[in-house]
Amino acid sequence: MFQFNVRKLLKKLLKSAFPNLFWSEEVIIKDTYHLSNKKKIKAHIRDYPFQINLHPDSKTLHLYPEPALGCGSDGVVPNSYILFDPDSFYSEVCRFYHLQDDDTIILGSSDPEQRAILNISKKTPARTLSISNEDGSLIFQSLVPDPGPSIAPLIQDKKVKQVVNWRQTKLRRLREILGNPIALLPPDEALELLQEVNEILEHEEHRPRDKEGRPGGVVALPDESTTVIVGDLHARVDNLLVVLSQNNFLEALDAGRATLVIIGDAVHPEGDNALDEMQSSMLMMDLIFKLKVHFPQQVFYLRGNHDSFSEEISKQGVPQGLLWEKTLRKQRGKAYKKEMSRFYELLPYVAYSKHFATCHAAPPVSSTSLDKIINIRNNRKLYNELADNRLRQANRPSGYAGSDVKRFRKCLDLKKNTPVIVGHTCLSLDDTLWENVNEIENHYVVYSSDIRRVGLMAQIGDRFYPFRYPVEPMMSIINAIPDE
Repeated sequence: MFQFNVRKLLKKLLKSAFPNLFWSEEVIIKDTYHLSNKKKIKAHIRDYPFQINLHPDSKTLHLYPEPALGCGSDGVVPNSYILFDPDSFYSEVCRFYHLQDDDTIILGSSDPEQRAILNISKKTPARTLSISNEDGSLIFQSLVPDPGPSIAPLIQDKKVKQVVNWRQTKLRRLREILGNPIALLPPDEALELLQEVNEILEHEEHRPRDKEGRPGGVVALPDESTTVIVGDLHARVDNLLVVLSQNNFLEALDAGRATLVIIGDAVHPEGDNALDEMQSSMLMMDLIFKLKVHFPQQVFYLRGNHDSFSEEISKQGVPQGLLWEKTLRKQRGKAYKKEMSRFYELLPYVAYSKHFATCHAAPPVSSTSLDKIINIRNNRKLYNELADNRLRQANRPSGYAGSDVKRFRKCLDLKKNTPVIVGHTCLSLDDTLWENVNEIENHYVVYSSDIRRVGLMAQIGDRFYPFRYPVEPMMSIINAIPDE
């Protein structure tokens, strides 16, 4: 964050010293505008989005203010835009580009990632169009001889609000699945729901059985499924709802094409929340249980270190494990607390397919095997390594390193470049997802309880990609939707 602010300050100083270098003509786009070679124009797209054609007869791209249903009166993230291929954006789990303040993107055919994300033709010039975001204003510059790219306003009603309307449809579907209104369940209903979840876990799909015939510690997911991985939520219900209302994750779950894996620690508040408040944790688990019942073969929850009533689960002196147990006993009864203990015992610790491997905290640092992970129930050491270890540092010599990530892949019979994704460790306060952690190739940490953006990893084809979405007050937005 400090480096980012220094860069912005330096750019501001350069603009003051060399204004001609940064000058651009301000233009109001009311119709199709053809960009001239090397000429810079500045445009605002607050009132309506744009469509972009990189060259004559090329496919159309869409550029929208980034929508946020509860962010300000105009329903957009300030000074942030999304660029996408409209042919895939509304119908499949797909990638897109963020253009946040001070970002620049050069569009063209030279970048294979752009060709894949935006379906840019190889016939397009290598470097065609530059788009920069400067304090919310967009600077366009053609990089090719005329006839160059063109931009045009999307002024039809159905286009202006298409992204917002698309998300509103998801919110109505979420209300069907999670309840109307979304709220804590009464004790009897909560107990019945948890008992149903535990019966599903007893016979859960994709779970090899351990030596005693019980569901083992591993979920071996189908290779063809699109997997979405969410990190620690720590009772931030809105963050879970943001995930379910973005991209096409919910549609893919409904169609049976996707799998959602939550990698533990959905409970126990942290950060600026009251650490002893447990109502949000109960609501979070109610919602996860409803998802599990609705998608029994597609929603999986891995055990984390906070998924326990242990007195060792404490934060800043607050005994969250003991408080969690006390709250459940008081508000939902001894039978519910007993079923929650059963739920924890039934949980898997590792999920994988040929495309990825994930667990809550860390790959094991001791010698292990797939069979040992399947039979983890009485192996406290292995549980601690998977659910409560962290990266090796000078003050943590028992932590894991690149060699442990490599061995983890090998024990699951995965290729050496397979992504290994964990949660548990928030590496800084200015992000929610980190790539190639500690210079370990294809190793990711995702921590989904940030108050500004929700990080997750999602599979597209044979690869996993990071996604970050703005946090919104989703529960109040969904509960405020009028009945039809």
